[in-house]
Amino acid sequence: MGKHSKSKSNDDEKNNDSELNREKLQSNDSIVIPIFAIGFTVILLSLVSVIFPGLIIFIIGDHEFLEPSEIGAMGLPFIITNIIIFSLIILHLKHILPDSFVRYCKRILSFDLSKRNSLVFLIIILIIYIATSANELSINEFHQYGDFQVVERAIEIWPDQESENDYVTEQLSRHVRMALLVTSEEIFDNIKILPYFASILLLATTYFLTVKFCKKNFTGLIAVILVLQSSTFYTYDTIAVYENFWVLFYVLSIYLILQKPRISSVFYVLSIFSKAITVLMLPVSILVTLLSDIPKQKKIFVIVTHVIVLIVTMIIFQFSNSIYGNVIDINTSEFVTGFSTLAFNLRFDIFLLLFLLPVSMGLFLKARNGCKSSISLMILMCGTILVTPILEMITNFYFVYPYRYVPLVIFFAISASSLLSKK
Repeated sequence: MGKHSKSKSNDDEKNNDSELNREKLQSNDSIVIPIFAIGFTVILLSLVSVIFPGLIIFIIGDHEFLEPSEIGAMGLPFIITNIIIFSLIILHLKHILPDSFVRYCKRILSFDLSKRNSLVFLIIILIIYIATSANELSINEFHQYGDFQVVERAIEIWPDQESENDYVTEQLSRHVRMALLVTSEEIFDNIKILPYFASILLLATTYFLTVKFCKKNFTGLIAVILVLQSSTFYTYDTIAVYENFWVLFYVLSIYLILQKPRISSVFYVLSIFSKAITVLMLPVSILVTLLSDIPKQKKIFVIVTHVIVLIVTMIIFQFSNSIYGNVIDINTSEFVTGFSTLAFNLRFDIFLLLFLLPVSMGLFLKARNGCKSSISLMILMCGTILVTPILEMITNFYFVYPYRYVPLVIFFAISASSLLSKK
């Protein structure tokens, strides 16, 4: 009789546990499904132009002579790669992959390095990177980018904010960026030194943010390597005209939300005054904060301080000699056109283009299993993609250059690396 009661009690406990797990999954799905539905929409719209480069622009009606059904150079590799990867995902979900392959994958997922060894490898990677890229510091950007003349003129008259040239005036409004460029010019007699140093710090920040999200040291190294293989990162890592100050400060603000929430807004404001485009990333920062594991009071503090930063920034822009209020020209059709820019601007980032969709699916599967960091990473990737269509919609003042996608390169690298972690 006693054994029967004990067995019944155990069965009740198992039933209660299964009900709790079911409730957690349902609660998790209420967050995961809508976020990833939006995320996949954003990513699919951006990847359409990889297969059919002229389709979106043709549909909008801007260029009637484009051939919408013409397949781009990356079209077939994209289709073949994604068919193979999604076939493997389906086989995995149906549990019909070979046991040897499954064991090998589990071994990779279980592998990690100690914190000390991982940091040693990070230092080695950074040394190799510096050794292979430092020679670029001697290249005169005047012969590379026409916009360098605008930056040179801005440096000559900063901190004065008056210029007859709107593009020079826009440069002068970015006080943090200008201060760093002027410092690099005056102290090191080379405008490229601090932008290069910012790129090195960005790699280190990528490592620590990856480890923070994944709770695995090895993934941080993989993320850094993925960033280093990016053509977009390598193109702009030593460039002063299109420097990485704003990317560094924004990525650092995300890391500090998770690590030191009370000072994260400081680096967010630094990112805004390095490049005002990060104003559009505020909703992303708020969502990452809400999904984080930090205490509720700290979440409130982070959100409130970020909103205050935005309000104060808007006031400063309004009452200063900033041009931002004068360049607003809303054209809703440009929002859809903005999605066609990713495929062209990242055409040399082959790994990202081929694996953006599979990595997003991997994040979705992890998120369905309760991994909140996967939701945050999807938000970060899609948020950076959405910035360009939104900017294209609200103004025609800016040109879309590949450097705008450096944050996407960073968050994609972290997302891809996170798939190598069980957590």
